[in-house]
Amino acid sequence: MENLLAGKRIFIVEDKLANRMIFKTLLERHGAVVIFDNWGNETSEKLNAAQPIDLIIMDLMLPGRLTGYEVVADLRKRSVMGTIPIVAVSAADPSEAIPKAREHGFDGFISKPIDFVLFPQQLRQLLDKQQVWHSA
Repeated sequence: MENLLAGKRIFIVEDKLANRMIFKTLLERHGAVVIFDNWGNETSEKLNAAQPIDLIIMDLMLPGRLTGYEVVADLRKRSVMGTIPIVAVSAADPSEAIPKAREHGFDGFISKPIDFVLFPQQLRQLLDKQQVWHSA
């Protein structure tokens, strides 16, 4: 198997354990180092402690009142987070979510359920500073 993500540090914000495990297994198979959180009061600290981060995968529908859009808007204000590619990976309706994700500073959108073959390739594109806007 190709190591598309060899040595890349990917931080995942996802509240569903099953999705986190799928992402972790798939990305580690491609050589990535995976750090994840379900978004809570300590997530910002975890992100800072995990630096350097090469890519952030952000769910849009998070527990509590906060959405992935708000989290990314906040992250983009921080100098260390300003240039890290951030991709929304969500089951939200792409026709609504993609324009909103663009507006809030995301570098891409990938619909859930993810394609196990395509997903690592899409993340590689994001790491190579290309935007990815994919609806299944």
